[in-house]
Amino acid sequence: MWNNQPNKRPGSPIAGIVIPILIYWGMNFLVDVVVVGAYMAARVQELMRAYESQAALQAFMEQTMTFALSHSTEITSAAAILTLPFYIYMMRKDERYRKLFTVPEPDPWKVPVWKYLFPAILGITAGIALNNILILSNISSISAAYQTTAEGLYAAPLPVEVIGLGVLIPILEECLYRGVIFRRLRDLMDAKKAILFSALIFAVVHGNIVQFLYAFVFGLILSYVYETFESIKAPIVLHCAANLCSVVLTACNGYGWIFRTPLRMGIVTVVCAFVASVFFVQIRNMEHSKKMLQNY
Repeated sequence: MWNNQPNKRPGSPIAGIVIPILIYWGMNFLVDVVVVGAYMAARVQELMRAYESQAALQAFMEQTMTFALSHSTEITSAAAILTLPFYIYMMRKDERYRKLFTVPEPDPWKVPVWKYLFPAILGITAGIALNNILILSNISSISAAYQTTAEGLYAAPLPVEVIGLGVLIPILEECLYRGVIFRRLRDLMDAKKAILFSALIFAVVHGNIVQFLYAFVFGLILSYVYETFESIKAPIVLHCAANLCSVVLTACNGYGWIFRTPLRMGIVTVVCAFVASVFFVQIRNMEHSKKMLQNY
């Protein structure tokens, strides 16, 4: 089980949180530059002609940015593949350091494999319910950044979205925001504060009001699930399930079907919220069992 006493890492705690995020941002920027550079190199003659007038050059640059935006999923997925080894290394290095300062538990906390269905179902139902609530609030209509981001992410072919948005990016984000950042915060403070601060960080980096609200709620849930299961696999399962469900519903116009009538929308939202609460309670009961085992 995780040691509850503070376990301070050498160096600045702030740097231990900020640097991993900057690595991911830097890799995204690098991949973006490579893609844009390749696009412009393939159209070098068109680019040279565009220099003949300011309007033509502006039109070419807008076309280039549109191309990059329409491949946001591919760019982010490539950055995830390139960055993931760094976070796996950080997680393993952190764990080796923790073992130097903690006493191993005689009976480590282990969760049966079948209970990983709890975070999967929680991710699907909570994702649908929260997405419906945000759509009803009409916040997305006042956030141009969210609309631009959503259009770019869901412009890729479905197989790319499934692999990228549904698998690669959730695994990367869980290793970064839970495996590295949450665990480092957890070394410095109690679980409640670490869950709150890690969720705030997860929300802020998403950059617009809609994703901030969505990511903050999910950040709380993901960190709590990680704290309960004591395994990075649990939040990965939850995150992948939520994203895969969103990808499938978007591709099949599932949200259009849900919002076709107010009654259907209300029923789906209430049912999903209820199911999500049931499985959250199941996970909370696991937390109570863990505390009883710790006290025993």
